[in-house]
Amino acid sequence: MFKKLLFISLLVIGIAVCGQEPEKKISVEPVKLTDNIYAFKGTKSNSAILVGNDGILLIDSTDKKDFAEELKRIIEGISKQPIRYLVNTHWHFDHTSGNEFFGSNGVTIIGHAEMSRRAGTQKSSRGEPPVPKIGLPSITYKNEMTIHLNGEDVMLVHPTADKAHTDGDTVVYFKKANVVHTGDLYFEGLYPYIDVDAGGWINGMIAADQEILKNIDDRTIVIPGHGPVSDKKKLEAFVAMLSDISAKVTKMIEEGKSLEEVKALKPTAAYDEVWGKGFLNPDRFTEMVYNGLKRNLKK
Repeated sequence: MFKKLLFISLLVIGIAVCGQEPEKKISVEPVKLTDNIYAFKGTKSNSAILVGNDGILLIDSTDKKDFAEELKRIIEGISKQPIRYLVNTHWHFDHTSGNEFFGSNGVTIIGHAEMSRRAGTQKSSRGEPPVPKIGLPSITYKNEMTIHLNGEDVMLVHPTADKAHTDGDTVVYFKKANVVHTGDLYFEGLYPYIDVDAGGWINGMIAADQEILKNIDDRTIVIPGHGPVSDKKKLEAFVAMLSDISAKVTKMIEEGKSLEEVKALKPTAAYDEVWGKGFLNPDRFTEMVYNGLKRNLKK
């Protein structure tokens, strides 16, 4: 009887162990865009690098320290030059959670002044503490700055609209290579997250994206903050979608409709099949659009 019970117990334990979710392997993959610019899959947000004999410039530090460590390992397989600079497109955790790791490894961090302030003082949406000093930008800018590296002119531009996805966004233009990294001003194939509490609103994002469109051409490689590498035509489709939804929700607000009434009218319905299958469902996106417009249209 004892042997039978022991066998059953071991069998149950075995089933329990086998039924455990295996740890997901970190898989970071480089995507070569030009001779010296790469984007990466598997970093949650779209990191990118400029490589060359002057050292490496990295855009955004990924979602977690583990991803940052793997990203560094992958980069070392591409170039033996050190990572000299890290540019943050904005303060959100999925773009800055590797900052402490890279800062501790001697990388100079650069970002908009407001991005640095928020990253250093506010908890992330995951409830994590603010980024420690070593992971914050040691170089900040207000409107625009240029880094000359590896024969490239890397322009960091804060949108003229000021408040767009957040109030501390940076667009990165690689002028000679004709590549732009938009940060989260652009989500390809997804409704975008809009950080209303950090100054973001849909009309600011539209204005910022229209500004990007004026500065690129049909051959420009566009790296969005999330989603696959894109181009001008797809960015134009994104802006058209945002503009139509903004116009619809603005009209409903002017008619005095509440948030629940606006949701019930489904202002995003024409776009849900294409854009509404990501991490933001149509109702949640509508809420962000509504709250941002209500806050800013009063001014």
